[in-house]
Amino acid sequence: MTSTNDKIDTLSKKIAEISIQQDIICNTNISEANNYYKTRQTSKGVNFARLEKGLLLFIYIHETTKSILYSEIALWDRRLCIQMIKNGDCPKLRNQCRYEHETLYRQSNICPFWYTHSCTYGTKCRFSHEFFPISNYHHYILTNTDNIVYKLIRFVRNFAGHYIDSAIKDENDLQQLHKEMVVLMVHLVHFLSPKRSNSIDHLNLFLEATTIKQLISPDSLLEELEKPYNVPKIFLESTLNFNTHWYRHGTNKCSVDFSQMSTQFITHFNSVFIGFYEGRLKSRGAPIAWA
Repeated sequence: MTSTNDKIDTLSKKIAEISIQQDIICNTNISEANNYYKTRQTSKGVNFARLEKGLLLFIYIHETTKSILYSEIALWDRRLCIQMIKNGDCPKLRNQCRYEHETLYRQSNICPFWYTHSCTYGTKCRFSHEFFPISNYHHYILTNTDNIVYKLIRFVRNFAGHYIDSAIKDENDLQQLHKEMVVLMVHLVHFLSPKRSNSIDHLNLFLEATTIKQLISPDSLLEELEKPYNVPKIFLESTLNFNTHWYRHGTNKCSVDFSQMSTQFITHFNSVFIGFYEGRLKSRGAPIAWA
């Protein structure tokens, strides 16, 4: 018979595993990668060629934006020196401090322990557990969803350097990973590129058209894209070792609501997608997908 203490321990463990994060939500109406393939069982394979066009796109997007967004993402990555954030003055020289000093962001009331994920006071803490007022200093990454989406872009770019010679040996893991990558890129293109309403032309423009045809019908696809999407948590890691077992089918996920991105973030990436179209696709006769 299970003792009361055992039940309490079990309940406490479950509670401790719950992480409430700004803009990362739990929702019963959540989309999964397999939802996008559920009516296409006869053509379920996703090979390298189906990924290549999208990967080249996100190499361009990341390389185009990384210098502009570097200092902003450094704040969200917790790479900045807390003393520089609080008062702009660190007692250590730049080459002696383990954290980065290059930032104009200032917030004197920020909790230094929250910034390093170690505050134990929670809502009782007298210092701030959020970046505020971030809009006074940042132009693009203004919400945690912006931060998450940029990390996903960074992940796709880093994955692009490893997908051809993938170390993953399990074929089921590899196929599921490829599906995850396709659906992730579909989400990123859908929410960050300019587009016509009720159309998937932008997806066919920036991604491999045959890849989009493998997915559910256009109407169902657009409907599914409006739901929060479950992303493998490992895709959000700042540093990732692409070894034999870095991805496994059934890995832990977190739900991201792409509709919570800031207008400034979306506008910036709209211009990047337009730049890619005008520089790489227009001269090849590709029709515009947003006018």
